[in-house]
Amino acid sequence: MKRIYACILIVAALLGISLYSSGRVQGFAQDISADLDCALEAVRQKDLPTARQALAEGAELCDTMRQTMSHLLRTADYTELEAALRAADGYLEQQATEDALGELRRAQVEVERLEWLARRLV
Repeated sequence: MKRIYACILIVAALLGISLYSSGRVQGFAQDISADLDCALEAVRQKDLPTARQALAEGAELCDTMRQTMSHLLRTADYTELEAALRAADGYLEQQATEDALGELRRAQVEVERLEWLARRLV
């Protein structure tokens, strides 16, 4: 009987960890999506300092998630997203808005992929 209780406890713990992790990654995806939307809108409005600030916040979020959640998802998932955000920031620094918009679209695809992976965790 003790083995059954132990198995139930292990399954419950794994389910709890899975739900926590999925929620954390989905929350990250929502936060990063808000930063991307802000950056896109700022680029369209020609407000480059605001766009660069949103990109810097998004890149910092990626760095934090890569360090704290690397046991759940590959670090390459966060690294690709962070690279797209930093590339967009570099393009904005050079006043190349079309290239920056391309990198922002690439970042959006990465966020959607992370959301899909988070749903698979549960």
